[in-house]
Amino acid sequence: MESSEKRLVEMKARYEDLGKARALLAGAEHVATVKQVDSYFALGERRLKLRSVGGSSEGQLIYYERPDVGGVKESRVLLVAVPDAKAVLEILGQVLPVKAEVRKTREIYRFQGVQVHLDTVKGLGKFLEFEKVLADESERDEGRKHLEALQRYFQIPDEDLMASSYSDFLESE
Repeated sequence: MESSEKRLVEMKARYEDLGKARALLAGAEHVATVKQVDSYFALGERRLKLRSVGGSSEGQLIYYERPDVGGVKESRVLLVAVPDAKAVLEILGQVLPVKAEVRKTREIYRFQGVQVHLDTVKGLGKFLEFEKVLADESERDEGRKHLEALQRYFQIPDEDLMASSYSDFLESE
């Protein structure tokens, strides 16, 4: 199993009209539509989740660090593919309690060098997420400006921007 580390800038927002988002994404590359289950483990301020993708035994173990702020945020992500997500969940669950399980359907697009996710999250609603991987630190400001431009393009009001992960919102519901 090989792990990878990446730094990215990201933005997530409530966005109930996914039809409008699809229209604005005309010409974008539709990468995939997948059903995902993210199991979040209790680690205090740190974040660890196991992602299972519908129809496959494989998954991803994802550790990430990012501030809980609205708008564009920078994240550090460590990711490793796991051949048997169910077994990993069973083992990790013995050591770390699962604090939340997030079930979603995710449409993935590539648009203007950014990965765009249209998420329908069970129990929470519909969301739009932008992720731009940074090749190095010099791209941080440009990446931030790019996501802010996408916020305007998709007409996302500041009050719809999310500071936390889906798991935090499920816990607070």
